[in-house]
Amino acid sequence: MPEALLKVLIVDDEHLVRNLLRNCINWNEIGYEVVGEASNAHEALDLVEQLRPDVIFTDIYMPFMDGLEFGKIVFEKYPTIKIIVLTGYEEFEYAKKSVKIGIADFLLKPINDDEIRKVVLNIKAKIESERSQRNEYDRIKNQLEENLPYLKEKLLNSIIQNTYDANNINQQLDYFNIKISPDHVQIAVIEVSFPDNTDNPGEEERLLLNMQCLGLVSKYFRDDRYVNIFIDNNQNIIAYNSEKDLEFADCLELLRNMIINKLKCNICIGIGNIYNHMSRAKTSYKEACDALNYKIIAGKNQVISYSDISFPRPGTRSIQNDDTDALAFYIKAGIKKKVHEYIEASFSECSQSGINIGIETIRVLASGILSVILNVLTELEIHISDIFPNNQPFEQIFKIDTLPEMKEYLLKLSEDTVNMIISTQNKKVNQAIEDIKNYINENMSDPEMSLSHTAKKFYMNVSYLSRIFKQESGYTFVEYLTKIRMEKAIRLLKETDLKAYQVAELVGISNPHYFSICFKKWTGVSVNDFKKSELQ
Repeated sequence: MPEALLKVLIVDDEHLVRNLLRNCINWNEIGYEVVGEASNAHEALDLVEQLRPDVIFTDIYMPFMDGLEFGKIVFEKYPTIKIIVLTGYEEFEYAKKSVKIGIADFLLKPINDDEIRKVVLNIKAKIESERSQRNEYDRIKNQLEENLPYLKEKLLNSIIQNTYDANNINQQLDYFNIKISPDHVQIAVIEVSFPDNTDNPGEEERLLLNMQCLGLVSKYFRDDRYVNIFIDNNQNIIAYNSEKDLEFADCLELLRNMIINKLKCNICIGIGNIYNHMSRAKTSYKEACDALNYKIIAGKNQVISYSDISFPRPGTRSIQNDDTDALAFYIKAGIKKKVHEYIEASFSECSQSGINIGIETIRVLASGILSVILNVLTELEIHISDIFPNNQPFEQIFKIDTLPEMKEYLLKLSEDTVNMIISTQNKKVNQAIEDIKNYINENMSDPEMSLSHTAKKFYMNVSYLSRIFKQESGYTFVEYLTKIRMEKAIRLLKETDLKAYQVAELVGISNPHYFSICFKKWTGVSVNDFKKSELQ
């Protein structure tokens, strides 16, 4: 589709001047068309409204209103229009004022065809550049508007993970129109699922159910400006409450009943404690997650407050945050010995607490350890079904009824989990190194190719990439890069008549002398000797 011609309006009280401007150059040939002309500024203002020209030529002296005053009026309403002022030598100093009010250019009379052509081509380039910038700005703005829900959700997730920038958080909250009271925070985590008698719902069905539930929760709290509803990184629905006067737990009880009736599904809600600073949102969120996990004890379709389950009972061992963080670290790091020691110590302490210990206490302890294992698997994006084929992680816990059996089960489970994590991580590392090798092979001719450049390309730490590359390939990064460059150089020298400096450029070494050094070090002979041996 051909580009639209830029529209020109000519304003001058002399008919001859207007006629000369209209015919002095081939306007269409350079992307313009003259759409109108006026003999005075008042008439021109009407035409500006009708025609919306891109460029206006105007005389500086005209009856009723001069060209500069006319230009100021046009700019106030249409700041993108380019105005070129026509002036005589005696008016030159006066015309220079035009620069201050935004006039694009001015031409001295008598009019010179070449000068006009030069000026309008420059103006055209400027208009096209400005339009391109405006289009890009509009594109980015539209893209931003499309992503606002995601960005808002991302910000809210950063708050409950306590990863936000405290210096800019208020400005960000204002931008997204998020209402949060800084001195009151309580988090609820809502998990919805299909009834047990549902026939193997697929992932799409699960997502649709979650979105239906999200819609109902959002609608339920729509009049509570200080309750924010969003999805967390585990695809659970989060209700962030910072309204002090809201009976949050009561609201959630009513919400649970409404969702069960409307969606005919299972729902469980975990509620964290109330804190007096937004920085404690992470704590309340973790408590809500822990309360949610307690559904295995409390049963389905429950609203569970952390405050109701967090106090250790006689004969039980409370697994503190530091302990669970340590266990999670040992599992992720693949330290089997430490994982086993943790489980052994947990059950040893539990058994030493007295002879009245019950199976319920043992199951609570086991469920806590299992929850850590499941959280690690989820964090590392390992499918739970890889460890639990029936997708029922807690099922075995409720079948076991003795402490030794429970300990043996968890020791075996933790070992399987660590083995799976190690295997998965090895696969990821292997794939990453293969991708990097392919990238090097495809881009070896780039003289900027380096370890740091590649690490940045693959979003890796330089030290980490250096270590795993050597570990997986047997070469340092530089050794491997040199290897493939020299192998290609050998092929080129064998198969072509290219000079050494040409080959050097093709393999990404811009310094021919350095190339010669590398080649001799790699092959044991100089480039010239290598060529001679190939001719024999």
